[in-house]
Amino acid sequence: MRQLLLVALATLMLSVAGCSASQSAGDTPSPTQRETTASDPPPTATPSPAAPAANCLDGRYRLVRFVGVGDKGTFGTGEGGDVAVTFNDGAYLLRGAGKDPIKLTLAGQAADLLVDGSISGDYRVAGTNATFTLGEGSGSATLSVGSSEESVSIAQVGNVLAPDGEAGLSCGDDALIVTLQDVRLEFGKV
Repeated sequence: MRQLLLVALATLMLSVAGCSASQSAGDTPSPTQRETTASDPPPTATPSPAAPAANCLDGRYRLVRFVGVGDKGTFGTGEGGDVAVTFNDGAYLLRGAGKDPIKLTLAGQAADLLVDGSISGDYRVAGTNATFTLGEGSGSATLSVGSSEESVSIAQVGNVLAPDGEAGLSCGDDALIVTLQDVRLEFGKV
């Protein structure tokens, strides 16, 4: 049973990581990917003030929770752990200290994901949306169920926990939510 759960959790990590934030021709656009139409007014010449969400991508946040949806509606969550992200002038660095695991849940079953490494990336903000680009990573991660453990590549972890692709942003009260196509990341200001 534990081996089956370990395989299921690893599959969730892989299926969410394998999903791309880009859409194929037959996909329905998400609300954050609105296309400009002929009826839209032309842009004004006067600059508008920066959206509050753009101001949130500054400083250090800890990962509070994530919710991922994989292939065939597979649903999983993760909470806690020692993963944090620092946003600084168009670049971000996600880092796990390797001491406190993220508590994962899939179909009512629990596991731990211990991240000991870092992943870099960059971003551009437009209003309440951002485009993230995943960069390089180094380190390791371990997925544990009871006494069973399996290594997970830092690239797989990055494809789930590090923002990549088009995302909606919302923030307030020292919290930041990054909503990607298949993963919602919830952060708290450190």
